[in-house]
Amino acid sequence: MHKVDFWDVVPYLLPVISYLIGQSRNKLRVPKQVQKLLDNQQVIQVIAKGIETAQAMKDRTDEQKREYVRAWAKSELYGVLGQWLPDSAVNFLIEHAIVKRSGS
Repeated sequence: MHKVDFWDVVPYLLPVISYLIGQSRNKLRVPKQVQKLLDNQQVIQVIAKGIETAQAMKDRTDEQKREYVRAWAKSELYGVLGQWLPDSAVNFLIEHAIVKRSGS
């Protein structure tokens, strides 16, 4: 029977260990309040509508489109959710919607 040395196995274990560490670090930790917004279909639809409108604006730069989506989404979400929504949450929702659209 062949005896297996630890150093013979290490090259096979390192990718598995690296993968497991990466998986645990890559888990998206979202605050509970923002997770509720991500689960709210009405909020996601508002964000998606703003992104679609901005993409149709051919005469504007990407930065102008981003500013438009931010301002539009913020005003629409204030109507749906009230004035408590911080800018960082609006930005996160927009980025999430863009990533989700490009992934599908």
